[in-house]
Amino acid sequence: MQQNEKAHLLIIEDHDIVALGLKTLLASSTSLGIIDNATTARQAMEKTVKQHFDLYIIDVELPDMSGIDLVTSLKTLSPDSAFIFHTVHDEMWTLRQMMNSGADAIVMKSDDTTELLTAINRVLNGGNYFSSRYRQACEQMEQFQTLSSREIEVLQLIADGLMTRDIARRLFVSDN
Repeated sequence: MQQNEKAHLLIIEDHDIVALGLKTLLASSTSLGIIDNATTARQAMEKTVKQHFDLYIIDVELPDMSGIDLVTSLKTLSPDSAFIFHTVHDEMWTLRQMMNSGADAIVMKSDDTTELLTAINRVLNGGNYFSSRYRQACEQMEQFQTLSSREIEVLQLIADGLMTRDIARRLFVSDN
């Protein structure tokens, strides 16, 4: 994309009210030209074949495919484009999948609109952006990821099929 060119954006969101809100919010942006939307992954792929988009704003949960899987597909069709996840999902596994997908930015739907605008500006200038709520959710996830050696030992015994009573005996603790 040239310096003076306006970016072409595809919003991939299956909730009409959210898509309309995003289009309305972004309509006054001086860095965006075409703003289109798709309600399914299939529709997004079809539009991408016909039109180049510089930027995609993608919901994680779509009716026909995961937005995370869609990013992988879109990257093959449009490798120079930027990808922003815009989602309500803050589950540990979803956070990890979004990060591993190679997204350029992740913004939670509960974030302030300025976070999304900042993300758009950053990625259009070649950077990355991860909203404050996303970073906060990741920090909370890290706190729960670390297991003690004793917890790992108990989990291994459960995985081996031992019952609570047998685990307690083996670890020299009460089974209460």
